[in-house]
Amino acid sequence: MALAALLLVSVAAATTQALCPHEATDLLPWSAAASWDDQAVPSGGDITIDRPILLDVSSAPMGTITITAGGRLVFDATSPTTLTLSANMVELTGGEFWIGSEDCPYTGDAEVLLTGTRDESEGAAGVQKAVLVREGVLEVHGQPKLSWTSLTATVPKTSRQDIAGNAIHSALDSDNLRGNGIFMLEFDSSGNSVRNWRRVTNPSKFAGRKGNVGSIITVVVKERANFGTNFPPSEIAAAFEDLCYDGQRTSALSSMANNELTAFAAICHIGFPENSVEAVGTVSNDRSQTGLLVQRIGDVEFAAMSVVSLVGLQTAHHVEMISYPSGSVPSLERTLTLADPVTSWSAGDRIVLASTDYDHSQSEEFEILQCDTCTENQVKVLGPVWYTHWGEVTDGVEMQAEVGMLTRNVRFHGQMEDSCYGGNQCDIFDYDTFGGQIKMLSNFNAARIENAEFYHMGQQSVLGSYPIHFHMCLDTSEKDVYIRGNSIHHTFSRCLTIHGTHNVTVHDNVAYHHMGHCFFLEDGGEQHNEFVGNLGLGTRAGTLLPTDRVNAVSTFWITNPDNTLINNRAAGSEGMGIWILMPFFPTGPSANVDMGLLESQTLRTLVPAFQGNRAHSNRKFGFRLDDILLDDGTVQPASYKPLVDPSDPRSEPAFLHLDDFVGYKNSEAVWIKSFWTLCTNFRLAENTIGLIFASSQPANPGLHYEMLANSRVVGNTDNKGEPEGNFTLSSGEVVEFDRSLPIIDKRDAQLGVAFYRGPVHVINTSFSGFTSNPLRNAGAISKKPSNPYISSPIASVRNVTFDFADPAEGSRFFDGDGTVFGFEERDGNRHNIVLDVDGSLTTMAGTSIVRPIPMLMNARCVLMPTWGPGAALCPDRFSRLQLSANLIPSFMTRNDLMSSEVETPLAEQQTSYSLNTRESYILHFNTTVPQQFRIAPLGLEQGLQQVVGVCVGVDQAFVVRPNTYTAALSKEEVLADDNNTKYFYDVDAGIVTFRFTHPYPRGESTLAHCPGVLDEDLNGVCGPRVRIVLTASNDDGDCRQRAYPAYQTPPVTAEGALTVPVFQ
Repeated sequence: MALAALLLVSVAAATTQALCPHEATDLLPWSAAASWDDQAVPSGGDITIDRPILLDVSSAPMGTITITAGGRLVFDATSPTTLTLSANMVELTGGEFWIGSEDCPYTGDAEVLLTGTRDESEGAAGVQKAVLVREGVLEVHGQPKLSWTSLTATVPKTSRQDIAGNAIHSALDSDNLRGNGIFMLEFDSSGNSVRNWRRVTNPSKFAGRKGNVGSIITVVVKERANFGTNFPPSEIAAAFEDLCYDGQRTSALSSMANNELTAFAAICHIGFPENSVEAVGTVSNDRSQTGLLVQRIGDVEFAAMSVVSLVGLQTAHHVEMISYPSGSVPSLERTLTLADPVTSWSAGDRIVLASTDYDHSQSEEFEILQCDTCTENQVKVLGPVWYTHWGEVTDGVEMQAEVGMLTRNVRFHGQMEDSCYGGNQCDIFDYDTFGGQIKMLSNFNAARIENAEFYHMGQQSVLGSYPIHFHMCLDTSEKDVYIRGNSIHHTFSRCLTIHGTHNVTVHDNVAYHHMGHCFFLEDGGEQHNEFVGNLGLGTRAGTLLPTDRVNAVSTFWITNPDNTLINNRAAGSEGMGIWILMPFFPTGPSANVDMGLLESQTLRTLVPAFQGNRAHSNRKFGFRLDDILLDDGTVQPASYKPLVDPSDPRSEPAFLHLDDFVGYKNSEAVWIKSFWTLCTNFRLAENTIGLIFASSQPANPGLHYEMLANSRVVGNTDNKGEPEGNFTLSSGEVVEFDRSLPIIDKRDAQLGVAFYRGPVHVINTSFSGFTSNPLRNAGAISKKPSNPYISSPIASVRNVTFDFADPAEGSRFFDGDGTVFGFEERDGNRHNIVLDVDGSLTTMAGTSIVRPIPMLMNARCVLMPTWGPGAALCPDRFSRLQLSANLIPSFMTRNDLMSSEVETPLAEQQTSYSLNTRESYILHFNTTVPQQFRIAPLGLEQGLQQVVGVCVGVDQAFVVRPNTYTAALSKEEVLADDNNTKYFYDVDAGIVTFRFTHPYPRGESTLAHCPGVLDEDLNGVCGPRVRIVLTASNDDGDCRQRAYPAYQTPPVTAEGALTVPVFQ
């Protein structure tokens, strides 16, 4: 039996088996003096609770509350008012803290307020402003609410017409509101404009209107409360108070500082102060906003609205001073139709509506209104709605906005100062980031937290201070730990941290508006944790780790693959949505604790379950599986190769299956760097690049591949987002876009699947919406624009379909060259091959798509200009020759051309070359021949050959390995050898000639580099891997002058040449 359950049983037995914690008969009321040793109700300071106490009244502001063994603090669920426990610290050292229970959720309204400012003095406590569970039981159980759901219908943004309606006069439409500051518009009693007084920087503008009795003055703050520099704000505010209220009341304007970022709107009936009203902005969605303030005066309704951005958003067009005929003020209420019944949601609750555009900051908060006509799947909110939130499955891709519930009846939050102070990074933040925290240490007995609300938690300036934090607790499987159904929002450092802890259940939580990685596994030793059904959005850069910065900060930061991710939503961040990475060995404190892991074991560990996840509105990647976490918190590329037994480096490879993923409106939706991977049921749309497989060991000759199957990949859709508007091209031409564009570089080509390394295969997948425009190119299938690495010549497409006519309605394929923005001329770019196995891409089965360079092209190939300058089609098959020579420069000549591809090769990585199997080649060194090197062909099969000569220099002594090779007496003898056993050394030319073949046929389901008999799909291992060992290195590596014309071959004829296909 779990320890938490044992404790619960013991409590029940001791309290006449009460069902609810607050009904236990041994509880002593906090409010009774007799409950305390000093016969006085605590009025402040530090106290120790060593007995059962019922919190039946709100506490005084306390210092540290220590709950020791035998102590139990229980919130009274029968309290008719909010119960608040206010303390600097609640520390459990063997006791228990209960707000409801699993079987008896708390029915009242409870608040834990964590108080105090940061103590930075010498000897100050390392943990401050916290609920700290050293040993004991923490049970928090609020009333169950549906944690989050999704739209089933699009919520359009509030349009200009929605606000203007049948207006008599609108300032935004008719008046000059240039600049920022406090603006005033005067109306007559009929709602007509008398005068636009524009900016008010002098008290006389208000004072001078005092005599206009009966006129209506509207006042708004636009962008900032800029009072000007000639008069103090207090004098201007006093003049406003006299004008609007005859000096009988104080206006909020009087407490505003110059240039303060606070919205303000007012409607003043001159001479009738009882009709004058004002509103100060409330903060939500990174704005201070008043909403539409309306006041009826006579037969006219006057309205004013102020919106001020707190983070640089464009809000100038959101202010308004407007008049309407009575009864004609447009309703800004919106009804949201949702995927699930929301009967647990109530009027007054706050929800957040996720962005469905590239910019995560388009998420918006709303308060639910009373709605008697709503169905069980609907709620009503009050706008304006500043952005469209998509609510549909479009082109086969689910892009419905998530809707998260923020309000709970049990709340934990920090008490915040008005501004930043002390050593809390005030050079970065102008607001207080020293919030509260809940922290479990290794000896805690139980921690079950559900249906509670956490805000103003976490401490950005203090490492290890997070809203909810399991710190080095190791295996918790016997403690029945869970964090579920909670709302964690507006936090200053992460959302939930699992550090050196295993077997934590994290289900159905909403995490919104936080700094740094949100769902956070800290050291990489954390295992067997379950993340199921969580929604994270509003992930912003932090400062604690190098990876907390823009472009890297992640909503789900999973530093060990051995954790479960099912049905989670990463709905917007300044970096990534889901990032799975791994350390060589656990970092930080976990490095000194036995986590049951060997060196590099995480790099061999299979992700146990990844299914049903979505990632959208992320600045960089939606989902990234790659990278090694280093001890200093930085990362480097990983070589992730899951094995059946990750503790044994010699174990067989394990097959990684990732299923049912949706990624849209990211810069790159998916980056997976693994070894043997299948991705099924992926739906990707509106990304710069949909998917890249970056094989961790592309040159490995054995059984491995990466495959996308049964999926849907879309470029542009009807989910246009916030229009980009005018964009100036490099040519100076101005182009108007009616849709949003990615954040990082709007000029990058839009590519569905970009082939890279591999082998990569795309099977049974459909494409739509890839249309180029004057700004950027587009292609459903492409190659990675910048690629220095080896890739597979049998990377392929099979049974792919396209929902558009090429080229009139889009492009099936696109590849650029160095003349196209974003594309480069690197080794990997020039030699990347894609094989159309069944003709579903090119209409011609067996066609290879190649870069049109002389090394690869012959008379049978055809250029594809509509597919970009980097695309050509060849009917021939290609192999790949890998050279391992410690990066010594090399180049290749084709024997019919007698020339090299490039005189000065890039040699960015271990050099490799794609070779046309109908041609023969000579590999040269420029100019040092290494003492030993290795060449290995990939991609051959029965019926294909590759003839390659290697320049080793004249009159050299060497051996060829494996020792199954023997020297032939002529080149012709080598060309007749089908068994990879012969080589011929031309002593005079300095060239060793090989004819590489492969004995096995490739089957329809063979996906590895080479066929064989490893499995029923006829996958196999490529061979041979030839090593040449010379007596010594030499500088005779360029054999061109000696080789040609003797080695020249006749060019391939145009018989069987391809023509440019015509697509139906």
